[in-house]
Amino acid sequence: MLLKNPEQNFEEIYAIYEASFPEVERRTKEGQRAAMNHPRMKVRAARKDGRIAAFLTGWELENCIYLEHLATDPACRGGGLGKGLILESIQEAKEKQLPLILEIEPVTEEKPDTVRRAAFYERLGFVINRFPYEQPPLRAGASGCPLWIVTYGKPMGEEEFLPYKRQIFHYVYGCSMQQF
Repeated sequence: MLLKNPEQNFEEIYAIYEASFPEVERRTKEGQRAAMNHPRMKVRAARKDGRIAAFLTGWELENCIYLEHLATDPACRGGGLGKGLILESIQEAKEKQLPLILEIEPVTEEKPDTVRRAAFYERLGFVINRFPYEQPPLRAGASGCPLWIVTYGKPMGEEEFLPYKRQIFHYVYGCSMQQF
């Protein structure tokens, strides 16, 4: 379900966000609050037992929908809540005829969660594009993070991704591609 006023649920969402992502992949609390108040960001949430148990943040950009963070409360994982939020976003992208893009950590045997995460998105119809990509830092003093670009329905080459990357860097990360 799309939240009309995510600020009302910010603390619940931020607690899941903080528990689910390493520091390098998340904003400060103030930075995340500001992002969630940006007019291009949409926040979807799933409830269980009257509280938010999963959320998905995404950005409706000029040329694509970019999904930024999907997280489920650890006590509620495996129940299909995250899948439901992704399916809502897939439907929205189809209706608006916009590409749906997200980032994931590269798959490595040292990090079994990366294998599970990639398989989750592939089962939903996403394609992993393995060209070089680095997420700009989400907080001051942090470094960038090597990630893979994932697209819904069809693969995308590095050159084809450039116009989307420009939009993502501008709106989501507040920087230009030349900075990285």
